[in-house]
Amino acid sequence: MREITCPLEAVFFILRGKWTPIILWRMRLGNQRLTDLKKDIIGCNEKMLIQHLNDMIEHGLLEKIEYNVYPKHTEYRLTEFGKEIIPTFAKFQELGIKYLQKSALLTDDK
Repeated sequence: MREITCPLEAVFFILRGKWTPIILWRMRLGNQRLTDLKKDIIGCNEKMLIQHLNDMIEHGLLEKIEYNVYPKHTEYRLTEFGKEIIPTFAKFQELGIKYLQKSALLTDDK
């Protein structure tokens, strides 16, 4: 593992990857199956999605729950650490909306 010299660097390290923030934001809605995530996260292929999910499990953001009932299935859910990130992402969402609205206004004025 690489040397991390700052707490902020640590957070950005565990949130790296194109799909990690989007997966986390989707996970706020509750437990998700791989098929649910594949359907809702357009543009992310299954291999990349599984890689991101495994990284997020490794970093303690998600946990994998395997149900040994018929039919067997697997779900992913946020850990307490993952849940702590959601309010920050909600603020990012708010800022993104403001930015996009402002950008649209600036574009219309040209």
